[in-house]
Amino acid sequence: MPNHASAKRNWCVAATVGATLLALGCAPATPIHGTTSLVSSAGAALASAAAPVAYVESPTVSLALDRIDQRRLPLDSTYRHYGSGAGVTVYVFDGGVLASHPDLAERVRRGYDAFPDGPRVCNAHGTAVAGAVAGTTLGVAPKAEIVDVKMVDCQRMRGTIEAIVRGTRWMLADVARHPGRRAVANWSFIADTAESIPALDAAVRALNDAGIPVVVAAGNLDMNACRIAPANAPGAIVVGASRVRRAIGADTLLDERAPDTAYGPCVDIFAPGDSVLLPSLDLAGRPVNQLWTGTSMSAGYVSGAVALYLEAHPYATPEAVSEYLRSSAAGVRVDAMRTPWAGMLYVH
Repeated sequence: MPNHASAKRNWCVAATVGATLLALGCAPATPIHGTTSLVSSAGAALASAAAPVAYVESPTVSLALDRIDQRRLPLDSTYRHYGSGAGVTVYVFDGGVLASHPDLAERVRRGYDAFPDGPRVCNAHGTAVAGAVAGTTLGVAPKAEIVDVKMVDCQRMRGTIEAIVRGTRWMLADVARHPGRRAVANWSFIADTAESIPALDAAVRALNDAGIPVVVAAGNLDMNACRIAPANAPGAIVVGASRVRRAIGADTLLDERAPDTAYGPCVDIFAPGDSVLLPSLDLAGRPVNQLWTGTSMSAGYVSGAVALYLEAHPYATPEAVSEYLRSSAAGVRVDAMRTPWAGMLYVH
C-alpha cells in the first residue's frame, strides 16, 4: 500500500500546469478552515449502499473512454458505464475553462479567480482537463457539473501556492452553499519536484476532512512521484498516465506506463494519458477537439470516475472512494517494475 506520508517535507520552488512553468510563492503551513465533513458518521456507515443509476452504452471515438470500460484489449469502440455524474460537482483548479465549448456547454460554472483583472481563460489546458472529466462526448461523467477555479495569471502564465490555497478556501465555502451535491477537486498541476509543500498538504487535508476527494496528476516526469508536490500529499488520489502499444514482434496490445510519467509508491492508479482526444482551443481561441498527452488528462478521467462513483454512492468517504478506485483497477497491471500495485482505471 502506498504511503504518501513518508514523502512529507518542507520546501517550495516552482510549479507546472501542463507545459507551463509557474513561479510559486511559499505559503505558511497554517490550517485551512472550511466546512465540517459532508459525510457524517451515519453516512459513512451507508457508504456501501448504492443509489440506483442507469446503465449507459454508446459508441465512442475516444480511445481513452473505450479503454477504461473493459479489462482486456483490444478495444471495441464502445463506452459502457453506470451513471452520468449527475449531482456531482468537479472543481477544476487550472488556467481557466472555456464554458462555451460544445462538449462542455451549460455545465461549467465560473468559480474562484485568483487573478480577476486578466482574461478568464489562459490556455486550452483547463478545458481539456474539464473535458476528460465531463465532456458530453469525450468525458467520463457527461452530466457532472464543472466549476472553474482559476489559479494562473494569464499575463505572466504563472500562479502561486497562495492562489491554490485561496481557491481551496473558496471551494470549501462554495461546497457548503450547495449541500445537496457531492464534490471532487481536480488538481492537474505540479508545484515542486524536490519535496512536499506543507500548505498544499494542509489544503488536501482540509478537503478530505470536508468529505471531498482530491485527484492529483502524478507529473510528466520520469521520476518518483513521492518527490513531486502535490502528488506526495497524504490523502490525495494520485494518477499516472498509461498508453496502449503493440508488443514488439507480436500481434498483441499491451498497457504500459506512458513515457515521462512519474512512478513509485505515491501513485495510486493509472488512466489513459497518451494522445487522448479532448476539448481544446485553437490559436484564435475557438473551440476544437485535439489530441493531448500527460498525467493532467489522466487525472481528469479519474475525477470523472469519482463523479460516477459518488453519484451511485453519495455517502462514500474520500477513503472509500480511493479504496474503490485501487481495488477496481487491480485487474490490469500497467507498470510491473516500478508501480506494480497501481492498476488501470476501470469504470464498468
